[in-house]
Amino acid sequence: MVKSGKKYTIVGNWKMNPDTLDDAKKIFSAISRRVSKYSKVHKVIAPPAPFITTLAGKKISLCAQDVSSEPRGARTGSISALEVKSAGANFVIIGHSERRAAGDSDEIISKKVSLALAAGLRVILCVGETQRDGHAMYLREVREQIVSVFSVLPDKKSAQWITVAYEPVWAVGGSYENTPKPGDIHEMVIFIKKVVSEILDKKTGLRTPVFYGGSLDSENALTILRDGAVDGLLVGRQSLDPVAFAKIIEHANKLS
Repeated sequence: MVKSGKKYTIVGNWKMNPDTLDDAKKIFSAISRRVSKYSKVHKVIAPPAPFITTLAGKKISLCAQDVSSEPRGARTGSISALEVKSAGANFVIIGHSERRAAGDSDEIISKKVSLALAAGLRVILCVGETQRDGHAMYLREVREQIVSVFSVLPDKKSAQWITVAYEPVWAVGGSYENTPKPGDIHEMVIFIKKVVSEILDKKTGLRTPVFYGGSLDSENALTILRDGAVDGLLVGRQSLDPVAFAKIIEHANKLS
């Protein structure tokens, strides 16, 4: 197997699972035991917000699934970037397709990114098209999502704390057959880096990490990591399965 030389980052997004803190602790402990030997991989878990403080402080980094677009105030039910950081998270996912579907516009997402960076969080910015067409018009949609964030950064240095996660919405939650081919993912990685280069500069664009997320499992992860030119993966449902998630991390460790 050809080594990539990269230190991949594998992020598990638990979404609104599991139901209880006890279950979260059991899953987290089982994952920790299975992946502790894979030192070449950066492991990150995004649990529901109420579980972050309890799970923080371990060898696996913690990630929030979202933050508010406001720093504080009368925002019942919202969680600020500073609160997330204080709870023990180092990362935050912003712009996930499910949040966009719930009403997060590019403007809202840009505000969230700014507040997250100011709070000292690393941002995983999700971008991706809702559907593909035969004329590559979907690239415009992805470009606009990237431009809305990178074009308003306070300085170029801020970009080093942002990872772009390519998440084709039409593939999320689907089957293996609906997952983009590694060659298609590779092309999107190039495109994303090109757009960032145009906004900031070539050096920054080339250095911007790009993850893939969308119908990932322990069966297709190795191929995507090996041939998709990605720097990491954003894993959904299989991140709740310690055996399957550990297998994905094992694949990344072998390629590193």
